Amino acid sequence: MYLPDEFDYIRLMGLGRDHSETDDGSRVAVLGFCTTDYYAAVLRGLGRAGGFPIVTYEPEYNTVHQTVLDADSPLYSFQPDFVIFLTAVQALRNVLLSADFSNRARVADQEGEQLASLVRQAAGIPSVTVVVNEFVVPYERAWGNFSARVDDSLPSVVKGINQRLRAVAAETGNVYTVDCDHIASWHGKRFWFDERLWFYSKSFCHPEALPQIAGQAIDVFRAVRGKSIKCVALDLDNVLWGGVLGDDGLEGIRLGELGDGEAYVQLQLWLKELRSRGIILGVCSKNDEDKAREPFQRHRDMVLTESDISCFIANWDSKADNLRDLAERLNIGLDSVVFLDDSPFERNLVRELAPEACVPELPQDPADYVPYLESLNLFEAAQFSDEDRKRADFYRSNVLREDEHRKIASVEEYLAGLEMEAEFERFDDLHLPRIAQLVQRTNQFNLTTIRHSAEELRQFADDPACFPYYVTLTDRFGENGLISIVIGKREGHRMEVVTWLMSCRVISRRLEEFVLDQLVELAREAGIAELRGTYVPTTKNGLVAKHYEVLGFRLVEEGPNGTTTWEHSVAEHVPSGAPIERKVPPA
Repeated sequence: MYLPDEFDYIRLMGLGRDHSETDDGSRVAVLGFCTTDYYAAVLRGLGRAGGFPIVTYEPEYNTVHQTVLDADSPLYSFQPDFVIFLTAVQALRNVLLSADFSNRARVADQEGEQLASLVRQAAGIPSVTVVVNEFVVPYERAWGNFSARVDDSLPSVVKGINQRLRAVAAETGNVYTVDCDHIASWHGKRFWFDERLWFYSKSFCHPEALPQIAGQAIDVFRAVRGKSIKCVALDLDNVLWGGVLGDDGLEGIRLGELGDGEAYVQLQLWLKELRSRGIILGVCSKNDEDKAREPFQRHRDMVLTESDISCFIANWDSKADNLRDLAERLNIGLDSVVFLDDSPFERNLVRELAPEACVPELPQDPADYVPYLESLNLFEAAQFSDEDRKRADFYRSNVLREDEHRKIASVEEYLAGLEMEAEFERFDDLHLPRIAQLVQRTNQFNLTTIRHSAEELRQFADDPACFPYYVTLTDRFGENGLISIVIGKREGHRMEVVTWLMSCRVISRRLEEFVLDQLVELAREAGIAELRGTYVPTTKNGLVAKHYEVLGFRLVEEGPNGTTTWEHSVAEHVPSGAPIERKVPPA
């Protein structure tokens, strides 16, 4: 989680000290096998500082079992959005070390299963997300380096419990784990383990590590809510290479073994890895475009190529204006962009004029770029599918489409020339991970913003009274991937549209008209006479306020909060003629 350096744990605890259960914010239950006060205060402070307000519930010290197992405990009346299990290896290690060595694996297995059972039960709370802090691997090594080869050594059995927790997360769609051992190792375990604080106050780590460990939980919260970073926008000079291209020329910039060039290669390799998992790379540079592209085309030590860059903007305009242009061309929010620039002046300018963007304070030494950026955990993921690997290519193709669009006067001529094909198919196991991901992330083109869980989506797929369909789109520029979801439910003679959402990157392609044509055909085959849809307004989905009106539905009800209900006759439907062919997927 990125926050300016002045937000240390003392200031964050001050920000999070005052809280009320009537406050507006995500409701987070912190269940600890240790003292939770400091952690919860820092968590609330981080939420307030980062624009993610949090209200917490904390039961009495070390009452996790009672709290989770008692259906009448305040945990359930609190109705949490998130539950955090705050573990403490200091408590676990004494249990394990007290066990006879020959019996230690069995004791560890019991402890791990007890915790896993509590996690599963908490995960059953409606609409909850559970975050489990894994155990930090203890520093005691009775066999020294040979401990790694002893199955029943303390480090080995603790790692085994962590593996069990990860397995629970893998099998349960709403459970996530935090790799606390990574954070402890980053800080140094001599720093992390403050035994005096544990003995006197049962504090599981040094207070200075609290912002990082609590920040990991908030990163998961934000990822689950679809508030993730999608794009890294890059300055070029002294970011991707050393030196100034305009002054030093192609052969004078530092890359590879030249000077500090290896540090820039390391950054490019790191960025290439991000791109391979679906993070978009963009260029936002003050430069002549043909000159700025030259290293990508001709320098032998460049790791990144032009094809890795989804949107390339190089001119002499304000970088704040160019960042807004980049976000608009990619059709993403500016709050999902990280901007990397070596110039303090440019960073501050962007913070002032484009405050939605994340602008980290890059270190002066390029050797520190990757360690620093990695420490911010900017790219937390709640899900990952094969489609995510292709996302950067999807966006790059989209920019190419828009560039061509500018050359054609008629929108209809442009759309017809795209040669679009769409799959419109019922949910299946293969596509459920991407479907769940789109449901959690989509905010703008989302008529009701209902966040169905993975299990609920699976139930829709198995219910013959439901019509759960996904849509993919391809054209002559390439794939767009799985980009729309519509879920209908039979209610007598009517199909109730429970959810209708679409990725913003395919807006203005007439895909919604194509989807309506398919829904009408499904309804007709099922003997359904009418479609009924609801628009529920949020702060982000004003884009689709007139969605049903534009599609020809008639307004039947309007609520006081702006909610509107619309109906459409199957018999009176006129096919849209959208220039999209329905494609049958390969068997």
